[in-house]
Amino acid sequence: MNNLPRENIYGHTKKLRYLISHILQYADLHGGPLTLLDFGCGNGIAVSQYLIREGIRFYGVDIHDPSLEYARSHFAAEHALFLDHIPDGVLFDIIVYADVLEHLSDPASLLTQHRSLLKQEGIIIGAIPNGLGPFELEKRLDKRLGLSSALRVAVKVKRALTGLRKSEGTPLPYNEESGHIQFFSRKSFNLMLQQTGFKLTNMHKGTFAGAPLSEFCFLRGELTAKVNSNIADYLPFWAISSWYFTARKTAE
Repeated sequence: MNNLPRENIYGHTKKLRYLISHILQYADLHGGPLTLLDFGCGNGIAVSQYLIREGIRFYGVDIHDPSLEYARSHFAAEHALFLDHIPDGVLFDIIVYADVLEHLSDPASLLTQHRSLLKQEGIIIGAIPNGLGPFELEKRLDKRLGLSSALRVAVKVKRALTGLRKSEGTPLPYNEESGHIQFFSRKSFNLMLQQTGFKLTNMHKGTFAGAPLSEFCFLRGELTAKVNSNIADYLPFWAISSWYFTARKTAE
């Protein structure tokens, strides 16, 4: 895992370590090669590129065409495909939902459908926000008060007055239209898994804080990002912003 990116306010590296470690544990237990579906893969920058490795037949699936084009041009390989649909006739060892389920109007129906795509010993791994955690609370407050928007305007004005310009590269494609519409508690999430044919086998703490406003104001450095990630391990589940999970397919 030495090639992982620097930690950020959202615990991105901590999440990757969790995903990769559970994928490797599954491989040690069941052998390989593995067939893996990264559902909602986006442009591949955040997660997909780190899951594409020897011994894994990788399928990244998303509905956002610009993101898929970027992923194909940068990360596709003989054993790694990026598609706008789940291929027919493929059974998966692992399905990854990395910050995806909270964006779906009916995640329970999707999990029920995807259950049939898993081998009997298959697992799902992913990350979700705490629906009542600091991240979601800050987002609601910021939306009501418009603080981060005002700060961005102030920064642009300051740069204009001082003659400073932010260096602009080619922007990465993101599906900006898809916001959070599910706000899980641990209880509601576990109940959804049970009702769709899964058993939660592991739940891990993500980060304490982390939303655009706090990142903009005081949580921008690598050190503070690591502290934000590490301190979550000592707090109760209800007090943190994100959770990582693993669940296995239950018996028919």
